[in-house]
Amino acid sequence: MPPKSASIKAIELARAVFESIHGDIGLLKFNVEELKPVNGKGSEESKKWEIVCSFFETLGSTAPSRYKVSVNLNDNTAVIKKFTEDQQDEPENKYTVKQEIEKK
Repeated sequence: MPPKSASIKAIELARAVFESIHGDIGLLKFNVEELKPVNGKGSEESKKWEIVCSFFETLGSTAPSRYKVSVNLNDNTAVIKKFTEDQQDEPENKYTVKQEIEKK
């Protein structure tokens, strides 16, 4: 199996943070709306990514919640900011994900 790309690792890290907060049932219809590299050049893949994603947080949710996630694969951190309807400033929260050892 070929190694995962940095973009896939960034999405997986962001999703892992949300699963730790909401549980896997709280990520119904997880959708990546935007994914863009923040650094990297030439043949070097970016280690920092900006992700805009949305998902239904609970079974009774009528609309998906939207978030902006800044992922840093160098230290496995994710800074999350929730978008709100009234555009009020929501606080950013920073999380670090412990890396699991992949079986080969």
